[in-house]
Amino acid sequence: MWQETGQIFNSPSAWATHCKKLVNPAKKSGCGWASVKYKGQKLDKYKATWLRLHQLHTPATAADEFLLPEATTPGKRVDSKIRVPVRYCMLGSRDSARNPHTLVEVTSFAAINKFQPFNVAVSSNVLFLLDFHSHLTRSEVVGYLGGRWDINSQMLTVLRAFPCRSRLGDAETAAAIEEEVYQSLFLRGLSLVGWYHSHPHSPALPSLQDIDAQMDYQLRLQGSSNGFQPCLALLCSPYYSGNPGPESKISPFWVMPPPEQRPSDYGIPMDVEMAYVQDSFLTNDILHEMMLLVEFYKGAPDLVRLQEPWSQEHTYLDKLKISLASRTPKDQSLCHVLEQVCGILKQGS
Repeated sequence: MWQETGQIFNSPSAWATHCKKLVNPAKKSGCGWASVKYKGQKLDKYKATWLRLHQLHTPATAADEFLLPEATTPGKRVDSKIRVPVRYCMLGSRDSARNPHTLVEVTSFAAINKFQPFNVAVSSNVLFLLDFHSHLTRSEVVGYLGGRWDINSQMLTVLRAFPCRSRLGDAETAAAIEEEVYQSLFLRGLSLVGWYHSHPHSPALPSLQDIDAQMDYQLRLQGSSNGFQPCLALLCSPYYSGNPGPESKISPFWVMPPPEQRPSDYGIPMDVEMAYVQDSFLTNDILHEMMLLVEFYKGAPDLVRLQEPWSQEHTYLDKLKISLASRTPKDQSLCHVLEQVCGILKQGS
């Protein structure tokens, strides 16, 4: 609550943005955690201390760059209770009492008589790696997307996934991983074009928290330039019981700002059509990232034990193989790699 006016805000960032808009009406966002102080210390310091004390173990990037998905305590099974999505038109204005993990159905551009403002092409290796990452743990995962934006053809090409091997509250590791990602992007001549995130046991639909995070990332990637540059979000649902088969559901989305006359509403999560580009082989980079991920999750209480049954017909390893098969080059066998994976995970059990 703001003492001066009695107004209530959902987060420090919402209050910080409101204050900054009083000075600069064009201001679109502001990180309250990094700009609001309590007893002379910025709020992000208090947050980091609290997270360390509680040792919340959710995969994460550095908190100031990408907001984090909902936390999951290691060893505790993710609540597999079905989260029923709501339609965007049912949301109305923001309500602080609403659960931020509420899932929202995406809207097609055709349904609102608009064209998708950019084209998307995604490499099969990107989907392969984020699918593999999402299968390893019962916790949510997050990572970056690298690629290129061609302003002339309005084509966003996603060429590389960068999994984040860090845990919520581990600021030192998160910062190191983030720096490693930026170095990799720079060395490959790629730009940061988006992020990915998993809902292990829920549909591949954005939550209210995901919508706000994506809106924030879109504004950050655009920066101070007036030119349009898209930011893509990919959601992966590996173990949702409503998926039609063993293959994970991977869904892209983008957020359209709410109508100007309703600035306090949530952004509108839009379904994005994307072209799928089959790579001719799995690169050594991909295989190396897979092994780094396996080493990272080995022995963790939230590790998915691949040898255990996933269904009456399949183990978790069978399910993983089937899901990865459609994203694997035809002439490349995964058997040897997945055998290595299983061997390393068993050592850590």
